[in-house]
Amino acid sequence: MPGLRKRGEEIRLFILENITGKRNIAALTSEKFNISLPAVYKHFDRLVCENQITKKNGQYILQSKQCRYTYKIKDIISEDTVWEKDIKKHFINVPKNVWNIWIYGFLEIFNNAIEHSRGKKINVVINENRLFTTMTISDDGVGIFNNIKKGLKLTDEKDALLELAKGKRTTDKTRHSGQGIFFTSKIFDVFYIASNGLVYGIIPEKNSMVKTSKAQSSTLVYMRLANNNDKILKSVFDKFSTEIPGDFDKTVVPVQLVNSSDLVSRSQARRVLSGLELFKEVVLDFSGIEYIGQAFADEIFRVFNNFNPNTTITAHNANDDVTYMINRAINTKL
Repeated sequence: MPGLRKRGEEIRLFILENITGKRNIAALTSEKFNISLPAVYKHFDRLVCENQITKKNGQYILQSKQCRYTYKIKDIISEDTVWEKDIKKHFINVPKNVWNIWIYGFLEIFNNAIEHSRGKKINVVINENRLFTTMTISDDGVGIFNNIKKGLKLTDEKDALLELAKGKRTTDKTRHSGQGIFFTSKIFDVFYIASNGLVYGIIPEKNSMVKTSKAQSSTLVYMRLANNNDKILKSVFDKFSTEIPGDFDKTVVPVQLVNSSDLVSRSQARRVLSGLELFKEVVLDFSGIEYIGQAFADEIFRVFNNFNPNTTITAHNANDDVTYMINRAINTKL
């Protein structure tokens, strides 16, 4: 019967979506749908038979299929040939909008590894289950943060994270716009880059994060996307446009990526501002920042504005102390 079939599908989808939680998923399902535990376990048995879940160490977990590919960079013709030959078959059954996100993300990151890693090989690992797909692309090269540090003449690899977050920052202006990693980091549910002991991660609509890891060389990029995600690639591009759709003239910069515990100097402010004159609108996200100094605020909100009247800078997520210093700089008349 259609009604019973639909209810059964709802129950099994609920199990899949909540199976990784800490609570007892069987009891949770029983309570949610007002059915007995034996009835719940019949749904578990069906999901096991369909290879959607499996039992490990007494617990049910999502069943995943993993595929690995290794390429020698000297033998790669282009990133699109790799997509056509090996990668696209993993996304044949996803909705068109999800397909568009994966092809964009793969081509951008794989091309970056080919042209910038200076390594010998690239590894791709794809994990698929009913709910989401993950992909890691790694190489054995010099490391992305190290490459940006040298290319932009920075003093520390942590400073490269800030440049990466801005967009339009590239070590090869003749061949790249600096938009690839910026937009790729915004379109996936989870995105992070690990290189040379640093991890830069982004969960869109939430804060970016930086942490250390044991990895000491090369670059690994991780991307995760729900198979039924309703995000549209064009809509993500348009979020960073002020007037003409698709025109990349707006950016959001997490100030917490500045490699310093105290934001008080003009030199620190100039590191934040470097390259921002390329945009019409800049949002500085002050999440996690407790205090900024007068010189730091003045350089950003008064001096920069005097020299770059076509770029508007606004502050988001600033606490009362930070807001006070910003307003003081804006209202200063010299």
